[in-house]
Formats: sequence, C-alpha cells, structure tokens
Amino acid sequence: MLSGLTGLKALIFPESGGCPLCGRQGTPDQICRFCLQVWADLAKGLVPCAKCGRFHSGEEGEKICWECREGEPRYIMARAVAPYEGPVREAVHYFKFCGKRELAYPFGELMAALIVQLFPFRTFSAVVPVPLHTNRLRERGYNQAALLAGVIARFLKIPLQEEALLRVRETPSQTSLSRQEREANVKKAFSAGKDALQLKGKRVLLVDDVYTTGATVKECCQVLTSAGIGEVYVIALAAGDRKSTRLNSSHGYI
Repeated sequence: MLSGLTGLKALIFPESGGCPLCGRQGTPDQICRFCLQVWADLAKGLVPCAKCGRFHSGEEGEKICWECREGEPRYIMARAVAPYEGPVREAVHYFKFCGKRELAYPFGELMAALIVQLFPFRTFSAVVPVPLHTNRLRERGYNQAALLAGVIARFLKIPLQEEALLRVRETPSQTSLSRQEREANVKKAFSAGKDALQLKGKRVLLVDDVYTTGATVKECCQVLTSAGIGEVYVIALAAGDRKSTRLNSSHGYI
C-alpha cells in the first residue's frame, strides 16, 4: 500500500515504464492490479446509498441515506471510483496540487469504466466538468475536473462541453468547512454558460475529482437543471463517506 514517505516517493519518482502510482509493473498510462486492489479494499464491507453513493457499514439497512431523504439532490445518481483516504488521497493530492497532469489519463479511464458498468444503457449528450474560477485556474495552471472529463469524453465518445457551466464567483477553500458552511460558500458561485442552451432536455454527465459533502456538485446540478438540462448524473474519482459529513472529516466513498 502506498503510504507516508513510500507513497510520496513512488508518486514523485515512479520507476520508469511502470504503474504511474507505484512504478512496480504495467505501463505509465495504467494503474496496476496491485494498486487497484488496494483502492478496492478500502470499500470492503460497505454498501452505497442508492442516491448519492456514499458508503456505510450497512447496519442501518437503508437504501437512501438520511441526508438525501432530508434534501434530495437534483442529480439522478452520483458515484465515485474509490474512497478518499490513504493511497487514494495521496494520489489525488499529487494530481490536483503538484502538477501531475499525466494522472488524468489513468484516472479518467477508471471513471469511464465505472460509468459503463453503472449506466450501460444510458446515452449522455455531453460531459460537463465542474469549473474552476479563472483566478484559481491561473494559479494552478489547469482544471483537474476538466482533464478528467476530457479523458472520459474521449473514451465514451461523448462531446465535452466546458462552457456549459461557469464559475462566476471565487470562493475560499472548502477543506476546513462544515457541510452547512460548504453549502453557503458555493451558493451562487456558478452559472449556466452558452453551451447549456444546446443541452436543454438532454442527459449530461457532471465530472469532479473529489466529492465530500456534495455541496459543490449539488449547486452545479441546481444551476444545470434550472437552465433546462433534463437529467444530471455525477461521477467523481474519489469521495468522502456519509459519516464524514457529520463529523466534518473527509474519508471514504461518495
């Protein structure tokens, strides 16, 4: 398992020609079986909410979690590839904050495979990434959600519409905020763009890198559906579990 200094070293200096996460085997554009198994092990013994997909122990026996029952999101369904903890958290950190753009390809491939598995008969009219504000985009140099969305669009042969959703207000980082604070933080931070006009009544796939409380995704979906888009499905690389929204931490599945 990638952890601590070993995980950091593997991500920064992977062995030539190997897995982009551990360098042990395989190719630089595919995550190896070992790392995939490590990611899968994080979700063992858990079951997902049928709506938001965040995993729990299954002891409550509920199909829809209490948060979705209290305020049902405007999307049809949300899912993620892996829990946002341990090696997944490290990988996302390097992809998002350390310029590891090349990780978009293997990550996007995993997300595309999950989409095919979950929605084999769904026809999406567009792939829409969660946007960054222009100031944040200038600072980071790229929008990680847009990179993932581009890979997914190519794999699934679906148009990428980066102008369907715009970030019109810069907001502070969500990291240290509670669920309620996150929701207030992103309120009116997005607006429908010119490409949204082409998608009225259509089904779209919204892409983000990490889903924790879901505040950002919910606000995006509110904007898209208010603009006339028919159905929104959500796919993320990693996500926080339901418990994390109560305790204001961030680990686990969507």
